[in-house]
Amino acid sequence: MTIAGLRTFLPGLPGDATVFRNALDESGLEVKSITADGPLTAVSLEFLANRGDHRSYAGVALELSARLGLPLATVAVAPIVVGADGPAVSVSSDRCLAYTLTALEVLDGAAELPADTVERLVTADLHTGLSVLDAAEAAGLELGQPVQVFDADRVVGAVEVRESRADESFRAIGAETARALPEGTLVVADQEKIIAVAGVVGGELARVTAGTRRVLLESAAFEPVPVRLAATALGLSNPVSQRFERGADPTAVHAGAGRALALLEGAGAAVRTGTTSEPRRWAGSLPVLTVDAERASTFLGAALDADEVAERLAAYGFRAVGEGRFEVPGTRIWDVKETEDLYEELARHIGFDQLPAQPLPAGLGAAPTPHEELVGTIGDTLVGLGFYETFTDGFYAKDTLKVLSPSDGHPLAAHVGIANAEDRRYSMLKNNCLAQAVVAVGANLRFKQEWIRLFEVTRVFEPSTEAANGFCHERPVLWAIVSGELQEGLWSGKSGTADFFFLRGAAEEIALACGVRLTVRRLPESHPLADFLHPHRSAELLVDGAPAGVCGEVHPDVRHRAGLGGKRPVYLELDLEAWSVRTERAVGERFKEDPAVERMLDFVTPRTVSNDQVAETLREAAPEWLRSVEVDDVFLPDRADPGRRSVTYLLRFDSEPPRPAEDTNQVLDQLVQAVTERFGTEGVHLRA
Repeated sequence: MTIAGLRTFLPGLPGDATVFRNALDESGLEVKSITADGPLTAVSLEFLANRGDHRSYAGVALELSARLGLPLATVAVAPIVVGADGPAVSVSSDRCLAYTLTALEVLDGAAELPADTVERLVTADLHTGLSVLDAAEAAGLELGQPVQVFDADRVVGAVEVRESRADESFRAIGAETARALPEGTLVVADQEKIIAVAGVVGGELARVTAGTRRVLLESAAFEPVPVRLAATALGLSNPVSQRFERGADPTAVHAGAGRALALLEGAGAAVRTGTTSEPRRWAGSLPVLTVDAERASTFLGAALDADEVAERLAAYGFRAVGEGRFEVPGTRIWDVKETEDLYEELARHIGFDQLPAQPLPAGLGAAPTPHEELVGTIGDTLVGLGFYETFTDGFYAKDTLKVLSPSDGHPLAAHVGIANAEDRRYSMLKNNCLAQAVVAVGANLRFKQEWIRLFEVTRVFEPSTEAANGFCHERPVLWAIVSGELQEGLWSGKSGTADFFFLRGAAEEIALACGVRLTVRRLPESHPLADFLHPHRSAELLVDGAPAGVCGEVHPDVRHRAGLGGKRPVYLELDLEAWSVRTERAVGERFKEDPAVERMLDFVTPRTVSNDQVAETLREAAPEWLRSVEVDDVFLPDRADPGRRSVTYLLRFDSEPPRPAEDTNQVLDQLVQAVTERFGTEGVHLRA
């Protein structure tokens, strides 16, 4: 939207971008960006999901008027005359709330509409140069009432608003072929074909073109649910469908048609050839809600009297119809249902920041649960390493899962689906966090933010008929992802890149904070995430020998599908059910004054056996007088076989009391035997 375009509806709107932006933010309209261009300065807004009325200049102007206390202006709207000589049309579905159809004769299909209207269309990328189409789009953009037009010479017989029948198909505007429609879809049809899917899109076979000479102009209101279902079935989403999906104003069909007619008649583009047909007029009544000023004051913590309540609500179009009783405007009947909704309107008008803060009543409090203590410990550790906590949805759509693209039968291919989800982005419960983590990296990169460290505590939903709820297991997890340099802002400008070892180190820091012993091993191919992490830069995390998470670089195929370019993010996931915070922390190596007796053992190992696994076996098989085991050296004994490593382990034994060398040598033999017996079949042996 342009600020100049908004001034048509709100002439006193200030040019100060800060005032303008603050007013929008305080109205709940998130400003995504402001593009300064003098009088054509444009603003991109993030609309609330339940506020269809915001999707127009008039709707946004009303919000700004309420915030800034500025008077509204109106635009020209031609009066609608309903009569018997209008186009032949009928409505046979109760899901059509209101409907009008007006016949026009085109005088000049390329006539120019008013400059300010054209400017608004161009900014919204809706300008076509065909005056009839532009006038219809302008009515929706300016007033929020979508208007559709059909080429009357391509419409056969009477028009009917009905539900589609079995095996009917429809060819949308611009589509090469027709496609089948689900039975029961709300459509607009003539005697031979479907000319529009109601509230979603017009048909190619009744499309208005530069050669159109007679037009049928439709202004209607449909129930939100059938529009949403039809848009989902067709895979279409446009300003018209988005407006209807959020609830159109059934009292505004005359205004929508009247605005389009005013533009066309004013430009000399078209004229009416008769009266308007209105086969369905909204039969409902606007709801009335009661507000008690004293209760509203208690609820908001602000002193309000009845006159002030009425004045503040009137700013948003709520009309007082009696003492403490307010009629909900047609634009708000879909989201204002009860008195508490009006309390929210009062709070918005006062300003959330202006409401007094009140501490919540609380008792003495309670000690954190083990889960809360665990999450707090891990979170504090990650924050200390520079991570930021983020929040994602428990749902996602198929589009999100495309970055992984699990094959049929893969454990991550099965989901718990949401029937009739209001938004396709919430059509599946997530069964993994990697997809959203990778998408988050991509989103940051698009905003030129390359230093990325994110984590989230959440749940995944793994489908299982054996689950207690019959659908899925809910598994609590913590995931983290890192990309970019290790350190920012170095004087030298040089820093390493955060890699697998950085995030493994983070996991070890977490284990230290929790007081648990962490080991790692090669990530089994059977792990659900194994196909989406780098096969040679990933590992499974173990706590006390039990699987407790994964760590690994994102697989190149996943990075390619997510469009991450040359970036190589690393992913960490902890299974919180396998972690705990222990009051008796793991005991470190005890300090002793006497020097240790040191010996070394060198084993040749394959990649399938980790250093931690061998070291743990040595500890288990050693006597109590073994002080420590650590890796001293690693090298490749045969460069032709890079899969095998030679690992030297340094073992330190107590020197007190003194023992004969034969005893130590005997222990070393026992340790070699223990390792060989456990890992010999995998190719581990003492290096000759």
